[in-house]
Amino acid sequence: MISGARGRGHVSPARVLALQATSQVRQRDAYAKQVVERLVEDSGLPEHERAFATLLTYGVVSASGTLDEIIDANLRHPRQLKDDVRDCLRISTYEIVFLKKSPYAAVDQGVELVRMVAPKASGLANAVLRKISESANGFPWGDPATDVSALARKYGFPEWIVRRSLSDRGRPETLSMLEASAQEKPPLFLAANPFLVGDEELKAHLSATGVSARGYGVAGCFVTSDSTALVRHPVLGESMALVSDAAAQTVAVIATPHPGEPFLEVGSGRGTKTILLQGSCVRHAHRPARIFALDVHGFKTDVLEQRLARFHVPGVKAVTGDVCDLSSIEELPEQFSGCLVDAPCSGLGTLRRHPEQRWRVRPEQVSQLACNGLAMLQAVAGRIAPGGFVVYSTCTFTLEEDERVVERFLESEQGAGFHVESVAGLVPADLNDAVTPEGYFRTMPRRGGPDGHFAARLVRS
Repeated sequence: MISGARGRGHVSPARVLALQATSQVRQRDAYAKQVVERLVEDSGLPEHERAFATLLTYGVVSASGTLDEIIDANLRHPRQLKDDVRDCLRISTYEIVFLKKSPYAAVDQGVELVRMVAPKASGLANAVLRKISESANGFPWGDPATDVSALARKYGFPEWIVRRSLSDRGRPETLSMLEASAQEKPPLFLAANPFLVGDEELKAHLSATGVSARGYGVAGCFVTSDSTALVRHPVLGESMALVSDAAAQTVAVIATPHPGEPFLEVGSGRGTKTILLQGSCVRHAHRPARIFALDVHGFKTDVLEQRLARFHVPGVKAVTGDVCDLSSIEELPEQFSGCLVDAPCSGLGTLRRHPEQRWRVRPEQVSQLACNGLAMLQAVAGRIAPGGFVVYSTCTFTLEEDERVVERFLESEQGAGFHVESVAGLVPADLNDAVTPEGYFRTMPRRGGPDGHFAARLVRS
């Protein structure tokens, strides 16, 4: 529990909590959401302090690279700055530059934060923060309409991601993505578990506890802005629903298995898509498919089996193995009527929900991930029955990981017998604008809407 300012100069408890959270995210390469939820819950602080600490933590983690750029520009020897002092300066710099807080208060609190962790550095902190406050009115130090560096700086993004998005998706969609990422609280999407509850029954459970939710897109998908109220809500604790982005739920519909027939899911992970896939099959055909959920990591297979039992999902066999060596996996049948390749990707479409990833992803990873996705597609192609399909899916927006992978696959020997089948008839009205002229499903993050996802449905002739 955080007791307040006594013994800490006069630093506000919210800032102390934010310092603890951001330091832990840095030190452990942790996820900000998990750290914040745990520390805030144990803090004993009043609600307004909790809210401010949460705002500071997510803001600092999201914009950490930009904050470092600003701090380093006001230091003679940036490399000599200790990490714990930098953690403090990031918080005050975020307040000054992004929140437009009173420079006097932000500088004073920043100096006191530094005094807590490194008393001898308080004079340096005072000088640096005063310099930053003097130049803050000019932020982002350029015209975002014409200067890509200024545009990236304005939203606290790595410049390479902004340039990549502008090149691949154009300015309107890039601005939509940046503005959505700046949104304080993105919408939360739920998927009803059809094995335990009906859609209207789920909605009634939510309404009875004061959670407002409405249907969005595909059957069983609900959206709500009351994410805080759902942290320990019975509908999640009792497996009546699971948290899943609306675009991810749509991908599962696009890849709906045929009832009674063998279906391969590649990259099943913790099983969210597995539950959605079988749920979509049962919704449409009233009986399950035979899903083989494949993941290369044995511990994920164990987690998947536990979740399948908890959600009462029938007809799924969890399998551990490498998709690029399918012949060595004895549990798998020779042919499948369908397959979902949920490819590992850069995850650039989900950055607003994973702010720490913004500065962890590297541009050189994109090409390697694209090659991995292509290899997965080529590996499963020979196991798809004539007339069967493969859905290739990512949660990123780069052309290299999305459309280019599909094009390279179709041009390869393994993909020669496949063609693109438009998903237009499978995507709900709410997401009609997500169908591209080529027939792909593609979303970019936008305020009030889903994250960035891509899916291509490839049918074997």
